[in-house]
Amino acid sequence: MKTKYPRGMSYTQWRRTPFRIRHRLLGLAINNALGYWRSCADARCRRARGCQDHECYWRRLEEMPYEGQKRVREAAAPLAKLLWIGCAGSEGRPLY
Repeated sequence: MKTKYPRGMSYTQWRRTPFRIRHRLLGLAINNALGYWRSCADARCRRARGCQDHECYWRRLEEMPYEGQKRVREAAAPLAKLLWIGCAGSEGRPLY
């Protein structure tokens, strides 16, 4: 059964997951949803047919022009909202 939370977690599991781990899991989910692993410079991602490093999102975003960044952030917005479920704060982490 497909859930709306990464890795098939339930609402309770997601809510109890620490912010830093949620941040990493969402980075992986966004990369996989946008298909970034297909053209990733990291061979591990291409072999696994899925993102293996949550930092790929940020590296790719830095290289894009402003319009491209805006389009990607809009596409990632539904997943990014999951970050704040059961959360007290961002703990200084950059947001998606």
